[in-house]
Amino acid sequence: MLGLSLGLMACPEKKADVPPPPKPAEVKPVVVAPPPVAEPRADKECAAPIDPGPVAELKFGERVAKQTGARLTFTDKDADGALIFGVLGPVNEDSGLNMLALKKYVKFFLDEKADAIVVTGDVGEVATGIGRVLEELGNTRLPVFVIIGNRECRAEYTDGVLAARAKAPNIVNLNEVRVVEFPELTLVSLPGYHDPNYINCKTGCQYAKSTVAEVVRVAKEAKTPVALIAHGPPHGNGNQALDFAGAGGNVGDEQIAKAITEGNIGFGLFSNIKEAGGRATKDVDGTQLAKEGEASKSLFLNPGPADTMGWDMNDSTKSVGMAAVFTLKEGQASYKMLRLKPPTAAEKAESKKFDPPAREEKAP
Repeated sequence: MLGLSLGLMACPEKKADVPPPPKPAEVKPVVVAPPPVAEPRADKECAAPIDPGPVAELKFGERVAKQTGARLTFTDKDADGALIFGVLGPVNEDSGLNMLALKKYVKFFLDEKADAIVVTGDVGEVATGIGRVLEELGNTRLPVFVIIGNRECRAEYTDGVLAARAKAPNIVNLNEVRVVEFPELTLVSLPGYHDPNYINCKTGCQYAKSTVAEVVRVAKEAKTPVALIAHGPPHGNGNQALDFAGAGGNVGDEQIAKAITEGNIGFGLFSNIKEAGGRATKDVDGTQLAKEGEASKSLFLNPGPADTMGWDMNDSTKSVGMAAVFTLKEGQASYKMLRLKPPTAAEKAESKKFDPPAREEKAP
């Protein structure tokens, strides 16, 4: 018995089956998505963002408007039922002949009972010249809406507008005020130019995709028909389009063409390309020309060069200065042109008293 007990004591105790410890859960690395890349924006001096801002009341002759940030709103409907804009393309410089021509354009606008004047860029190259041109237009006491084109340096343009506004507070810089609301129509501005190769100054204004996107957003939100104001035209199709530059073909901006379609924008005022001016089309492509005085549900106008320097136009005429009137009535638009005749000897002599003072040339 003792031996049996010793034998039993010598046998190792049998251990219960223990499951192996669980393997640690596989920890997957957390992938942190990079922050979205902000869409580049145009410089505020070129194109202010269309955001809310301080409220101010402005007066233009007998008309009152409220400015909220980059938005200017007129509340009173036009008395005669027609909203009329005098429209100018590139003035380029304040030469004596150009200043004399501006007086003729102003008379044309007033005779046509214009409610406002729109200057679609390329006002001049130096601040004092830009100021002289805008002051002449501002003497009408009508609202004068102006944008920068591809010719002006940023600071020269801003300083010129400010100098003119000090004497004529009815001048509105559409680089800052991007939306102008009338009871009949909403104006939306796209200041600057799309192609950097044709911006004449190192500090000129090139708009960004985000600037165009703002135009589309505002157009979709608008409660009235929309007119786009830009220096460059939309990309067209063929030699009747507002962007046809002879051997260069159609050189307009495809972004603008897409924005007009996407935003359902019915009207537009564009001035560059000069030789394609003096005409309007019913469509963005430029395949349907509109006749002067013909009312249309959509109308895109290039007023041609206001500059008196001779320009060979696509219609085989020669321009020595042009301006247009854009009229909106009952939701339809029409236009009328003024084509200056070559100045007479007497006018050339008279223009000398309007010549600008001598200036030092500035590097671009």
